[in-house]
Amino acid sequence: MAEQNDQSFKNIEIIWVDCDPNIYDSTILFRNENWKVWCFNATRDATEALQTDQISPANVRCIITSMMERTGGRERGLRNGLEMLDDMKLIWKRNKLSCSPLIAIISRKTDVQKCKEHGAEIVVIGDRAKLQRDIITRLKQSSDIYYRLQWRDPSLLPCENLRDIAHKFLSTLQLDPSYLDPFADRCFCVSCEPRQISERSGEKYALPTGYYRYGIAIRREFTDKRVYIEDWPVAFHGTRKDCVKSIICHRRIMFPNDILDDGTKLPVRHNQCWAKEVAPGAESVIYLSPTIKYSEHDVYAPPIGFEGYSIKLVFQCRVKPNSFRKFPETLGRGNSKFDPAFENDEIEWVTAERTAVVPYGLLIGVFGGSITH
Repeated sequence: MAEQNDQSFKNIEIIWVDCDPNIYDSTILFRNENWKVWCFNATRDATEALQTDQISPANVRCIITSMMERTGGRERGLRNGLEMLDDMKLIWKRNKLSCSPLIAIISRKTDVQKCKEHGAEIVVIGDRAKLQRDIITRLKQSSDIYYRLQWRDPSLLPCENLRDIAHKFLSTLQLDPSYLDPFADRCFCVSCEPRQISERSGEKYALPTGYYRYGIAIRREFTDKRVYIEDWPVAFHGTRKDCVKSIICHRRIMFPNDILDDGTKLPVRHNQCWAKEVAPGAESVIYLSPTIKYSEHDVYAPPIGFEGYSIKLVFQCRVKPNSFRKFPETLGRGNSKFDPAFENDEIEWVTAERTAVVPYGLLIGVFGGSITH
């Protein structure tokens, strides 16, 4: 481990985890800024330094890691870079800190989308100098007071309007902060995420363009094993405002006839189409779709007026492989596609397994007004 002491520009401290034993020599751009850099060659050492307060989590502004997948590491019980990030997130959550660090990943080759799902704001392929320049720019563009007041550095302009309206609307939901996972917050405006289609477990899904995602706490059996569900297919579930708190609190999608937290019963919608085909005798099923263009339909996600905008609420979920069946659309669109990337005859996913669906993000879509998607 190497340390660079400094008390200058905003007291920035950075953790860098990499297999290269000479990684500290590559931190010259950070050191030119007089920033403190902590370098580790093992994920376990970095995590323990935070757990034992050798490094104060409250002082860390950025965590950098490579994929840390050395040959034999798994056999020795070592965590890879993404698993380490999940461990570190729990440290921030347990300490109830008011801010969280910028996460950056550098690798010779990596699944960029997967890195972003683990909370990475910056993903760079191989170029350590570029990585440092990008981080320096990002941290300097975010004032010290902004970092103290916000959980993390949200994506920068031009998505400011989307982010700000989404933040304001989120506050109206009056959610318990302990149910939120700010590391997984992410902007999906076209400037921040121009990519439209991604894939998990052989199933493609459309990125939720026009939405801002707030990470939410996942079911407890996956809290410290998040990597196990990272390769599950991704799908979306549109919902109503009065269901949001119950879904987030119980960490699962609600079935029709379930009692919500406000004491009301969730009504049966859509006549429970395909229930008999999925599980004969099943009284309730969950509807999902690999594209938000289907899940955001008014039938599933009724529009909500807010400050001159139209708000849509959709949950982003992981779905256990082989737990669902694909069916044609049932909203009467005919041959007109909801999403050009998906055929209408397999756009509706249905499962009768309550535990097969793991919601991990609340997506807030902001439409109308001056929002540009």
